[in-house]
Amino acid sequence: MTKPLKAADVAQALFGLPQTNRLLRLAFPNEDGPDAQLLPNRLEADEALSQDFNFTVEVLSDDARLALKDVEGKMVTISLVREDGTLRYFNGYVFEFALIRTDGGFAFYRMQLGPWLAYLRLRRDYYLFHGKTVQQQTAEIFAGYPLPDWKTRIQGADPVLTDACQAGETDYNYVHRRWEQRGWHYWYEHRADGHTLVLADDSTAADPIDGVPTIAYQREAGAQEDDAIGDWSPVRRIIPASVALSSFDFKSPRPQSAALPTIHQQGNVPQLEVYEYTGAYGFSAGDDGNALARRRMEEIEAGGKRFEAGGNDRFVQPGRWFRLTGHFDIDPDGSNSEDSTFLIISTRHSASNNYHANGSQPAHYSNTLTCVRKIIPWRPGRGYNSTEPKLYGLQTATVAGPSGEEIHTDEFGRVRVQFHWDREGQFDDKSSAWVRVATPWAGSNFGMTSIPRIGTEVIVQFLDGNPDRPLITGMVPNAQTMPPWTLPDNKTQSGILTRSTPGGAYANANALRFEDKKGAEQLWLHAEKDQLTEVEHDEDKWVGNDRRKTIDHDEINHIKHDRTETVDHDETITVHNNRKERVDHNESISIGDNRTEDVGKNETIDIGGTRNVTIGHMKIETVGLAKVVTIGGAYQTSVGAAMNTTVALMQAEEVGLSKYVTAGQKISFTAGEEFRIEVGASSFVMKQDGRIEISGKEIIIRGSKKVELHGDDVDTNPEG
Repeated sequence: MTKPLKAADVAQALFGLPQTNRLLRLAFPNEDGPDAQLLPNRLEADEALSQDFNFTVEVLSDDARLALKDVEGKMVTISLVREDGTLRYFNGYVFEFALIRTDGGFAFYRMQLGPWLAYLRLRRDYYLFHGKTVQQQTAEIFAGYPLPDWKTRIQGADPVLTDACQAGETDYNYVHRRWEQRGWHYWYEHRADGHTLVLADDSTAADPIDGVPTIAYQREAGAQEDDAIGDWSPVRRIIPASVALSSFDFKSPRPQSAALPTIHQQGNVPQLEVYEYTGAYGFSAGDDGNALARRRMEEIEAGGKRFEAGGNDRFVQPGRWFRLTGHFDIDPDGSNSEDSTFLIISTRHSASNNYHANGSQPAHYSNTLTCVRKIIPWRPGRGYNSTEPKLYGLQTATVAGPSGEEIHTDEFGRVRVQFHWDREGQFDDKSSAWVRVATPWAGSNFGMTSIPRIGTEVIVQFLDGNPDRPLITGMVPNAQTMPPWTLPDNKTQSGILTRSTPGGAYANANALRFEDKKGAEQLWLHAEKDQLTEVEHDEDKWVGNDRRKTIDHDEINHIKHDRTETVDHDETITVHNNRKERVDHNESISIGDNRTEDVGKNETIDIGGTRNVTIGHMKIETVGLAKVVTIGGAYQTSVGAAMNTTVALMQAEEVGLSKYVTAGQKISFTAGEEFRIEVGASSFVMKQDGRIEISGKEIIIRGSKKVELHGDDVDTNPEG
């Protein structure tokens, strides 16, 4: 096999001219091209602000068997010779290489060149960016590719985003979505050995085109001879007249709003408004909302008027501005440079070396372009080069938090989660931002709360489908977090079972359980430690059968008003140790039938005032040993009928002063052996044998009528 001819030899053989004398040139800047020689024949190049450029190159070669993969992915530069001899570079990577046809022993190939950014279309990911600006997120994504070449001209704010979610979308879609939300645009600067993406937020600060930044308008033949614009067409499009925005932030739960009218002058058209609800946290109050409304209005205004042009100026490229001269309707007297200064939005280049014409036709270049006035800010708008992902379905995630904690939350009851698709998270407090937790009931310091604990699998939905706005709407069990009661054995049970924390086991819990099994219905309430019940008004309890209460330690009841207790049958109270009862005022006890009181040892009754005992029938009092009655003042006993006192052994009675005994009829004393009355030195003794002794210093017997003494032997002075 003979060695393929060099590019210069092919050109010389075909057309008698080397490649360097042609309009288009081709090179592999990394010197990694195939051995076969390749010559550019035709170029169709599309490039625009905030879009991938697409260069289609028709290539000639003497080798029809060129291995396509030897060219695929390589960096290629097409050089366009300008009128002044300088070169305009079209640099890109070969994303497609195809054999089109063969003709006369030479092969025609088609080469598609694109930017390094196009590689971002090939990788799709789920990823959470934590606490990063859009520029930082961009840099992190670009760092995952071997070929990034970029710089920024961002002058405005680039706030930190707490959490930003790449939701199953390509890296390409994600960065464009973020750029478009911020109102940023970009373009490419091409060199012989590469191309640089330039990211900016102010199109009015663009650089001029290379060389002299003026392009002449030449409608006639001059446009075919010199670099000029030959076609110029202004285009107007009706746009909305104003923008209104609203947002909501739960930390300041009143809708925020912002509005801005257009400065774009239109004809006699309806003044229509674009109203957008930006969703949760779309913007904060004040300047943030106004700035966002301004960006949205500028997105719209950018499409209100454009200029479509055509010509052959080889200095035009997107992202640069030029001044148009010589047009009858564009600043004809040169008094207003702003009216004649335009920003290039897009360009389509068409160039040909005309190799296939055997040199009979000259090389050709022409272009078309779209422009806006430079003083009008241009922004791509959302959806310009991206698609907003919407997550309307349900996802589940796992609650995460710091090591060693079981509950991790903030003042709003929010938690952090680790999504199942997150390959970078470490199941800690950096796995996500705080995520709000839905509850069946929420009000101003009232409602329901149940903080999902670390390790719990939760159901996550997204507000308005926005992947940056997760909301926990429920929890589900799994193999590690099983239901509180064994299923299906306890399928008739439902309720609530908590878990003591930290370090609680299954047996450490508060619980409320409902058993609905027919015939065995039960409500079970369990407090792992203390149970506090507060009733601010009335409480009613009804027990249809028995009630049992067991208290392992003390019970304290404090009733601040009255207490009424009714027992329709029997009541038994057993106190195994001591019992104290105190009544500050009166106590009344009413017993319908009998009362039995059994005191195992002693009984002491202390009555501060008077005690009245009324017995309707009989009172029987039995004292096993002794009875002592001490009365500080008077003691009175009233018996309605008879009174009998029986003393088994002896009875002693002592009266400190006087004693009076009055009998309405009779007084009878009976003594078995002796009856004795003593007063000082006097005594009166009656004995069982009938002897009566009266002793005293003086004995005086008086009778108002008579005194009789009778006896067998009456001796008035037996001793003399």
